[in-house]
Amino acid sequence: MKKITIITVTLNNIKNIEQTIKSVLDQNYNNLEYILIDGGSTDGSLEIINKYKDKFKYFKSSADKGVYDAMNKGIAEATGEYVGFVNGGDFIYEGALNDLNKIFSKHKTNFFFSVADVDYVDDQNNLIGSKICRSSDQIIKKRFIEMPTNHLGIFMPLDVFKKYGLFDLRFNYRADYHLVLKIIKNGYRPLRLERKIGAFRLGGVSGRYSTFFENYKVIRSVGEKFWIAAYSTFLGVTKLFFQNNFPIFYRYVASTYYKITNETEREEFSTIHSYKICHVIDSDTGGGAEKLVSIFQKTLNNKFIITINKLSEKNKFNTNYNSLNIKINEPLSFIRAVLNLIKILSKIKRNEKILLHSHLSKSLYITSIAAIFLGIDHIHTEHNTYNKRRSIKYLYLIEYFIYNSLKHIICISEPTRFNLLSYMQSIKLENISVIENGTKLLNHKVRNLKKEKYNILLLGSLTYKKGIDIFIETLPFLSNKINQVKIIGSGPEKEKLLDLTKKLSLESIVDFIPFVDDPSNFIYNSDIGIIPSRWEGFGMVALEMRSSGMPILISDTPGLYNLFSKYNGVYSFKTNSKDSLKNSFRKLLDDLNKVKIEELNTDFEIYSENSFINRYDKFYDKMKNI
Repeated sequence: MKKITIITVTLNNIKNIEQTIKSVLDQNYNNLEYILIDGGSTDGSLEIINKYKDKFKYFKSSADKGVYDAMNKGIAEATGEYVGFVNGGDFIYEGALNDLNKIFSKHKTNFFFSVADVDYVDDQNNLIGSKICRSSDQIIKKRFIEMPTNHLGIFMPLDVFKKYGLFDLRFNYRADYHLVLKIIKNGYRPLRLERKIGAFRLGGVSGRYSTFFENYKVIRSVGEKFWIAAYSTFLGVTKLFFQNNFPIFYRYVASTYYKITNETEREEFSTIHSYKICHVIDSDTGGGAEKLVSIFQKTLNNKFIITINKLSEKNKFNTNYNSLNIKINEPLSFIRAVLNLIKILSKIKRNEKILLHSHLSKSLYITSIAAIFLGIDHIHTEHNTYNKRRSIKYLYLIEYFIYNSLKHIICISEPTRFNLLSYMQSIKLENISVIENGTKLLNHKVRNLKKEKYNILLLGSLTYKKGIDIFIETLPFLSNKINQVKIIGSGPEKEKLLDLTKKLSLESIVDFIPFVDDPSNFIYNSDIGIIPSRWEGFGMVALEMRSSGMPILISDTPGLYNLFSKYNGVYSFKTNSKDSLKNSFRKLLDDLNKVKIEELNTDFEIYSENSFINRYDKFYDKMKNI
């Protein structure tokens, strides 16, 4: 039985390192030498690795100069006849080492290196393609065109490293390719195993333009001619460009080529089973849309977020967020935003299919152009029953094109859907659906509501839409029953609202507080919530306030009234009517002495964060199959 050394190099791979280790140890191969080199992980990986420490022939955790430096450290400790690499995140299939032993044992010399087919998987272990190796003769013939397989599929005799040295650290991306070319030049021949050895997890540094540009240096370093090195580099970069930007055209050309040449079709990235979901939104702070996206980033599963505006301090170092850093009102800012988004997406759009998910108007416009240019699927969430831009006639033709180019439209409530279809009747019904919002429900608190004066709370962006000015103008008629009004939020209407408060001499009872991420303390310290919106897509604030046990007064605008008016402790007034607001507020106060504010969290469970995420996960699963 041949002694086989498996080397695993890893750095901060807490999610997948255990799968890698177990795939090697579960081989039940009696002559296995397992070496693990960690680059100094700080994410908790070492706690997992230490569980298996006694199974390793050698283990070290320290900083290194990159993946090939770490691999060299492992080779220096190896004593097996053959050395293979199963790096952090990758895994090998059951019985792989026993099969290798049978094949290797048939050969009297080890003047060969083995190559094996490899599957490609995403972060969720979904199979998204395969690397099917050429025949041994074809590998030799086309050695300057491509690497025969990636390092997971190659098993080298240890003598190779003793004779020709370790991986050359001059090459950041192609040191393994350099070694393969060097040993082929010295008489070693590839042995095709004709089996899949394991799965290589996509998302590393290989397979980028910089990788193929390094081909030139690699090929020239083994003594080959300039034109061969230049041709190889040009071919690799061109292929990657068309794979990334014109995938349908690339697959058509590739499949035609394989038919003409009678070669086996090497299904690289041919089947996409999952999306990398990219949420694009104006900002990382604000109201309902921003909260929705923040829920996604807390439960990220193959998702990431791009904001148009500069990131706030809280997300400055949050790796789930990226930013275009654009102030959209500056000259040429729209064009810059589009170009920056294309630049970011082009880097990401390598081995995974991206699904763009935009929110709000600016993001819709910017994302649509980037999606069309890059050929990426684009969905949009409509957050409002009404948008001012719908009244601008010259925008209709632009929006006609945008809405009808979307893969799908999600509306956060039935009234939102109804109003969008009334505006854009060309949208196909099968391309639009309703997924109601969700949020973190607060624990019900029994309040003492038998008071002379009450603390009032308004939450939301300071915009015309929210109707806060309506409530402020009503306050002089209600002030005898009010202790204090807290208005929490930020937005373009702030100065107008401050001026209105001053004009009505209400500074002593009205307190403006900037936007806060977690308003729960303010909610629990208030008695009554007011939501005077002129229009609303979904009343997330109403949900948070009422789940806490707070009675609320809401306008009867669609998207708010139809969702919450049926519940105990919810009162309503006619939208935009100060008289109706006054009368409804007085009725609410009268009822507080005789109506019990019931706990509603069981009724609201459908709007919880978990329920909300589950609805979107089902939606994304559906999208990837369309």
